[in-house]
Amino acid sequence: MYACMKFAKNKTDIVILQESWMRDENITISHSSFICIKSNVQNTHVKVLIFVAKNIKKFTCTSRSDIVNSEDMQAILIANNKIQREILLFNIYNEKSQNADDEQLYMIERELAKVMLNSEQKVIIVEDFNAHHSWWNAKISNSIRTKALINWVNLHKCNLINTSDIDTYYSYSSQLSLILDLAFASKNMRNHIKNLNTEDCVLTQKSKSNSFALESRAENNVVSEK
Repeated sequence: MYACMKFAKNKTDIVILQESWMRDENITISHSSFICIKSNVQNTHVKVLIFVAKNIKKFTCTSRSDIVNSEDMQAILIANNKIQREILLFNIYNEKSQNADDEQLYMIERELAKVMLNSEQKVIIVEDFNAHHSWWNAKISNSIRTKALINWVNLHKCNLINTSDIDTYYSYSSQLSLILDLAFASKNMRNHIKNLNTEDCVLTQKSKSNSFALESRAENNVVSEK
């Protein structure tokens, strides 16, 4: 986590983390350059975090726990007076529920599928999906854990930001490369996103980052790390 912060310092305005495994809801993470935004969930392990640079003046970020407040999913609203309408950004770790009452559904089925946005809302989803589909991996013939996700992104007219067929995860133990970490954005965001970069990332079992830029007249960099 702190290695990502060091890399992002002076380069990045928003850092998005999954699999953080925060064990105490009362723990706060301090950093000289970033403010931490996390879900306010009691008695659980928070696995998603967003860090916003302290010195940004180009836009504001506000937690939207009224939309979702979960250990595996969070939302923030990004406002910039040069971009018409605010941008809703979701940070998701698509993990199976440990609660028997949830029938062990994955996060997309438990939470994202319930979120219904108006057609004009600008939206970005950045996620450790743990899902496999030919849309982003031509090697996949049988889709895994994608039905709810595909239904949601189609309903909200979202495009895949990643370049298809570029691995985002490598396991040294199994010598296996996968495409797990993706970003989607609504079509009304197409003129504000550029420079997605997965090829230059460090692909390891414990560390990975995707980056892209949100552009108005000034460029706002966003980094996502697993």
